[in-house]
Amino acid sequence: MKKKIDKPDEQLGYLLTQVSFLKQRIINATLKELDITYIQFIILAGTLELSIDEIVTQQLISDKRRLDKAMVSNVVKTLIEKGLMMRHTHPVDKRAYTLSLTEAGVEKAIRGKELALKIDRTFFSGIDKEKFLESLQILINNNPNSDE
Repeated sequence: MKKKIDKPDEQLGYLLTQVSFLKQRIINATLKELDITYIQFIILAGTLELSIDEIVTQQLISDKRRLDKAMVSNVVKTLIEKGLMMRHTHPVDKRAYTLSLTEAGVEKAIRGKELALKIDRTFFSGIDKEKFLESLQILINNNPNSDE
């Protein structure tokens, strides 16, 4: 008897990856009008949101947004070059830097969030958002490599 081989479009991991890529392509195309990429938006918005309660560092963004440290470092450099972010000496840890947004960075973070929310409303309009959110939270907390 032949063993059944699942086709890619029958594999949850493959489909989840494809949906993620699709959403990234859609949002990157939309964020082009702001001259930022999706990952740049995530770091800008993360910096804006986290700065309300905390001193923002690259490490904090990496941890809170579950992003690769090296990628965050590279994107922060790009955002600084674009005049959207500034780096300052940390007030306590002289080996670290704090991050803040310039006025233009704040504007792009806010406008990017408006665009991203609009895309989300359309992209997820045909599904039960509460059930999907619950499923995604289970998956994201199911990381066997997590230090948490």
